[in-house]
Amino acid sequence: MTDKQRRDFIKKMAGLGVLGIAAAAGIYGAKYFKNEELKLRPPGAVEEDNFLALCIKCGQCLQVCPYDSILLEDLNGKAGVGTAYIDPHKRGCYLCKAFPCILACPSGALDHEKDDIKYVHMGMAVIVNENACLALHNKPVPDSAIDRIYEHTKVLSKKEIEEKKIEDVPNPSEKRELQTQLLKKLEKFRNAKNCTICADLCPYPNPSLAIGMIEKNGGYIPEIREKCVGCGACVELCPTNVLSIVPRATYEEIYKKA
Repeated sequence: MTDKQRRDFIKKMAGLGVLGIAAAAGIYGAKYFKNEELKLRPPGAVEEDNFLALCIKCGQCLQVCPYDSILLEDLNGKAGVGTAYIDPHKRGCYLCKAFPCILACPSGALDHEKDDIKYVHMGMAVIVNENACLALHNKPVPDSAIDRIYEHTKVLSKKEIEEKKIEDVPNPSEKRELQTQLLKKLEKFRNAKNCTICADLCPYPNPSLAIGMIEKNGGYIPEIREKCVGCGACVELCPTNVLSIVPRATYEEIYKKA
């Protein structure tokens, strides 16, 4: 922010009073204090400036997320402190059919009119480390790659996580059931000869339209396709950090222009 912008901002705040400042802080602050780096926002998030202005930092979306995918920004978020975001390295979004995060948002930061997969666009997946891909080198999926995802699961007990006997885990809640189902799918890749985790566990309704595996140099690598919505599940589940998400980006911006 320049000195002139700062002076203008202070003038606009003057005379509003405490309640006025509290109400207007999001609207004006979003304009001047956006994050230097865009965050991956939950499904249904409106344009970034409007999102920062509208998000009231209530945490309702976080509370209803069945996969515990949503976090709230800490003090490093500047004006975005307390706003909802997703860190796909910690937990991707799994595109719940009902999108409870959108329905729970009371402010419009997550647009209630966009609670269908055809409207969801969070960003775009990109390959950032192709040479690390296990499938390219025909390497098996190591146990450590599967074990790591257990640490992302909050609904299993420490004993259950250590023993990994998920076939015997009871499912008293939808959250527990959904997260356990994810682990069961992942377990099928333990020491699998070929890694296709990113393509096979993509939560898009027709995953082959969003991501697939293509041949290269005697092996395979992932190919990002037009229907990718940037949910970040592939980033979380990839054993070797091959993929990343560019928030808010579109397929045309990343791939057609390139």
